[in-house]
Amino acid sequence: MHEHANVSMWQRDHDGTYSAEVNGCTLRIVWQPEEPGKRRGFRWKVERDGKELATPDDLQEEPELAMAHAETFARTVAASS
Repeated sequence: MHEHANVSMWQRDHDGTYSAEVNGCTLRIVWQPEEPGKRRGFRWKVERDGKELATPDDLQEEPELAMAHAETFARTVAASS
């Protein structure tokens, strides 16, 4: 099953990142440029009350896929709270 992001809820910030709010969590998507020894791609992270809940090491080629992973994580955290 493929995950799909709810793209309409995401806002593009002035610095080029994307952000959204889901179930009391702040979701962010950040572009990581290619560097020697590092892949390029989109990284996601989830915070709640200023505390980082997740920042996986894997990078996504498409921002929508990173968004979908962040949304799924935020919904899972909310369901387990």
